[in-house]
Amino acid sequence: MRNILLAEPDYRSKFPPLGLMRLSTYHKSEGDNVTFVRGRNPDLRSVNWHRIYISSLYTWELPRTLKTIKYYGTAVNNPKDIIVGGTAVTLLPQYIRSKTNVTVIEGLLDRPNMLGIGSKAIAKLIPDYSIIEAVPDYEYFPADAYFTKITKGCIRSCKFCAVPILERKFGFLKDLRRQIEDVNERHGEKQNLVVMDNNILGIDRIQSIFDDIAKVGFAAGAMKNGKKRSVDFNQGLDARLINKDPSLAEGLASICTSPVRLAFDFVGMERPYRRAIKILRQNGFNEFTNYMLFNFKDAPEDLYRRIWINAELNSELGIRITGFPMRFIPMDDIKRNHIAKKWKWRYLRGIQCVLLATRGLISPNREFTRAAFGSSFNEFLEILSMPDRYIIYREDYRNNGADQWRRLFRRLRPHKREEFLNLLEELNKSYRDRKKRIAKFNGLFGKLLEHYYPNGETPQRKPKQDSHFQV
Repeated sequence: MRNILLAEPDYRSKFPPLGLMRLSTYHKSEGDNVTFVRGRNPDLRSVNWHRIYISSLYTWELPRTLKTIKYYGTAVNNPKDIIVGGTAVTLLPQYIRSKTNVTVIEGLLDRPNMLGIGSKAIAKLIPDYSIIEAVPDYEYFPADAYFTKITKGCIRSCKFCAVPILERKFGFLKDLRRQIEDVNERHGEKQNLVVMDNNILGIDRIQSIFDDIAKVGFAAGAMKNGKKRSVDFNQGLDARLINKDPSLAEGLASICTSPVRLAFDFVGMERPYRRAIKILRQNGFNEFTNYMLFNFKDAPEDLYRRIWINAELNSELGIRITGFPMRFIPMDDIKRNHIAKKWKWRYLRGIQCVLLATRGLISPNREFTRAAFGSSFNEFLEILSMPDRYIIYREDYRNNGADQWRRLFRRLRPHKREEFLNLLEELNKSYRDRKKRIAKFNGLFGKLLEHYYPNGETPQRKPKQDSHFQV
């Protein structure tokens, strides 16, 4: 019997750590004692563990992962007994290997013997839902759901996506019915179903998968405990496949799919995206939550156009598309400071501020979209160029600085505006000498900078009333 510690670094994570949960299932089947922890715990650090597993998620959180590794480094006899895996170390294994002597595992544990002779294919095991009860002060979402994976990989090889590296081959992984039966037997029935597949509509047996989902209790209109059940294809559905094969929409309608998540990653896929939305609308779907990548090879006008395509579809079809913009970060970026060739730092910062005010989403309400992002592309760029507090607390500053800033900003000729936006990026990096640099500017630039850095300082105080912009 061995003592096993499963540690998730204390980064923000919406979903429970499924890899660690599957490792718990494996080690408990071997008769081992298993403990799960989030972050760094001094009591657990003082225990001598036979093996410690540490997960990783985002590459820009690798410094936090490294801190977790070093924290528990004295709790094992040999550094190799700390095993680190997950998305981030698969993408940047050298970051951890160059700084520690721990064991780094790249990719899925989807074959036997990867953790030693006789070990099982961990990726095919049922997650141990009981371990997350050990951290009642941290809430994963959704709380009462099956987390399943039926296929692995993807039929596409998008350059912005990590899946072709993480899961190189596309194919079937594990039967859904068996997964549900095993969870029911070990952990009891769940209310909802979350399908974590990267591009499930691309598998040949997709219609039989729809049938399986219905048979395990998630047919259209299914209820449990007096509440509607839902099937969430959380990684998004491929609009181009629905456009090509409308029967896929019928299959989605045969189960309690909610919400429908589609990817609208670049404006060039407008036609199949529009048609997929209309096909889904014809099959009874009215609510959508759609992903929109930006800061890759796109330009600001690309994102603005996609925002308003959704607004147009909402009005035309009487539906509700909630947009979910996702900023592209390269796979080798551990600081999250990438700026694409056609973007400006201030524009990316502006998007971040708008989304902070809208809680990360773009409302289906047309008037709200106009208030948040502007009624023209020029107004969109102007909004993104505003000081942070003028964007987030639009109502508080409408007549208290924002109007004056706007008059000054509009006096800048195009080449001067470009120069000013570049200056803001430089000042954002110049923490130590920022105040001295700002003091050297006078004239129009000096007056504008006063709105971003009053008296050369970054404003910290929030308005008395925490009121965001309103329609």
